[in-house]
Amino acid sequence: MNGTGAFSSLAVSALVLVVLGVAAVLGYNAWQSRRRGARLRAVATPAPASAGTPAARAEPSLGMVDEPAVAAGSAPADNAAAAASPVASLVTGVCLSPLTDCLIEFDLPEPVSAERLLSGPAALRRVGGKPVALEGCAASAEEQPEGVWEPLAPGQRLARLRVGVLLANRNGPLNAMEFSEFVAAVQTLADRLGLLADIPDMSAVLQRARALDETCASLDAMVGVNVLAPQALGLADLARLAQEAGCVERGNNRHARLGPAGEVLFSVSLGDAPDRISLLIDVPRAPLAAEPWERLLECARHCALRLDGRLVDDQGRALTQAVLLRIGEQLGARQQALVDAGLAPGSPLALRVFN
Repeated sequence: MNGTGAFSSLAVSALVLVVLGVAAVLGYNAWQSRRRGARLRAVATPAPASAGTPAARAEPSLGMVDEPAVAAGSAPADNAAAAASPVASLVTGVCLSPLTDCLIEFDLPEPVSAERLLSGPAALRRVGGKPVALEGCAASAEEQPEGVWEPLAPGQRLARLRVGVLLANRNGPLNAMEFSEFVAAVQTLADRLGLLADIPDMSAVLQRARALDETCASLDAMVGVNVLAPQALGLADLARLAQEAGCVERGNNRHARLGPAGEVLFSVSLGDAPDRISLLIDVPRAPLAAEPWERLLECARHCALRLDGRLVDDQGRALTQAVLLRIGEQLGARQQALVDAGLAPGSPLALRVFN
C-alpha cells in the first residue's frame, strides 16, 4: 500500500513537471506575441515626436513591424495538405545559410539519389512556425561544382546533405519545442540513411535564434504615403487607378506593383479613411535594385493627379518635397543597414526571414 502510494506521488510529480514545462513554453510564446502586437500598434498609432524626430509612419516614416503577416504576393502555407503529400513535404528552391538557419550536415558514405529524399516518408517541411529545407552537394563535378550547395532536384546524385531550420521570422525566434521537433525529424532521416546526426547544443541554437530575431526586429520596417481625395472612394475607383498605374490585383482588395521578376515593390489599398488611398513598401521584401520608393512616388503622384488629390501622411498633413526627400534618405539608410546585416532587401534570405 505504501509502495503504491509512493509510486502514485512520483507519477503525479512527474506529470506536474511536464505540465509546467509545456506551460512555460506556451507562456513564452504568448509573451512574444503580445510584445510584437504592441510594436505593431505603435506603428498604427504613432506617438507624438519632438521637432525633427518623426514618429513611426507619422510623416510617414519608418516604423517597426513585427506582427506575422501574409505579404503581398505570398499565400499562407497549407500545412495539412503539405504533410499529406510526401513529395511536396520537402522544401526545395530555398537558400539555406549559417546566418539564418540551424544547419545539420551529413557526409554520405555513397551517393544517394535526390528522388530517394524527395519521395521518402521522413517528410520535413515545417516545425511550428519555422520552415525546414534540404540542400545537397552533387557526387560529381559534372552535375554541380564541388562544394556548392543547391536545392534538391530530380536526377541529382548527392555526396553531401544538409538540413536547415530557420532561426527566426516574423513569428519570432525558434523556440525549444520547435528545435526538439526539428531534431526528432532529422534523427528520423539519419536513421533512414544509416547515418549519425551531429546535433548542435540547444541552448546555443536558441541564443542564436534570439539574436537574429532582435537584429531583424531592429531592421524591419514599412514606409508609405497616402493620397487624399476630395471625395470618398470605392473599390472600383481603387481598381481603376491601380490598373492605370501598372499595378496588379493581389486579393483582399489589395493591389501591388511588381518588379521585373514578379517581386512585390509596394502595395496599394484603400486607406483607413474613405477618401484615402494608401501605398506601402514592406522594406525588407522590396528589392533595392528595383527602386521601390521611386516607383511608389510615381504611382502616388499619378493617383493624386487623376483624383485632383494630394499626398499626405497618416495625420492628413501635406507631404512636401522636402519631407519626401527626408523619408527617402531614412529609407535608404534602413536598406543599407539590411545589406550590411547580410539581409539585402528582396534577397532570398530576407524573403525567408521577413515572412
